[in-house]
Amino acid sequence: MTTHIKLHGSKARRFEEVKLELSERMGYELSNPEVLGLLMAGLGSDTGSPTEDRP
Repeated sequence: MTTHIKLHGSKARRFEEVKLELSERMGYELSNPEVLGLLMAGLGSDTGSPTEDRP
């Protein structure tokens, strides 16, 4: 299965900032899928669903 995501404007700029920061931490330039994978891994399974605490 493949999922394509497009970011525009401030969300795209923020993603690039996060990508740069993570790449600097890792010591090499990460691909977009690597960045997203690290972000998703950071959510962990103990945080519940993203909408769990929303009304």
